[in-house]
Amino acid sequence: MTIRAKQVQRKSSGETMQVRVSFAQLLVDSDTLTGTPTVAEQTTSDLTITSVEVNTGVVTILGESVSASNAVLFMVAAGSVGVSYIIKVTVSTVGGSIFEREIVLNVQ
Repeated sequence: MTIRAKQVQRKSSGETMQVRVSFAQLLVDSDTLTGTPTVAEQTTSDLTITSVEVNTGVVTILGESVSASNAVLFMVAAGSVGVSYIIKVTVSTVGGSIFEREIVLNVQ
């Protein structure tokens, strides 16, 4: 079972929004995220997920600044009103670790 990330995202069905997932607390020493992460909806195929990348600059997630190469960013569009979607994010690190987290996206 994949660990759930802290944040729960909300959007309307007509919005396209950026989602940010921090992996900063999992990284040890000077390890950083690398490559192209994978982001996949787990429950349906309703969502459109694009622009998947590791952050190249400092971003704010849950009120905390997250350094470059410590978070995954992606755009999400579509979805049906009243549905909660599970999105799985998988990413590799320079040090050879592979991390997975799931987030919940509620469409209202």
